[in-house]
Amino acid sequence: MQLSKPLVIVVGILALGALGYNFYEDPKVSYLFGKEINDWLYRAFWILIVALCVYNFIQLDKNTLKNKSKKNSKSKH
Repeated sequence: MQLSKPLVIVVGILALGALGYNFYEDPKVSYLFGKEINDWLYRAFWILIVALCVYNFIQLDKNTLKNKSKKNSKSKH
């Protein structure tokens, strides 16, 4: 499932915010989905979300560039 660029950007920024706030607050225990987990597992989860957002954004950007080049090559002929 492909997400839209603005949604990927918003989710990525929120994930970075959660990650930054967790480093700033530096709790011994964090809560994720109502469960108590180690703060490093919490950070690893948000790092994974950020990485997925960056990957998805790059994929969306590549697809956009491919579609633009296809449109340009078709319009020249």
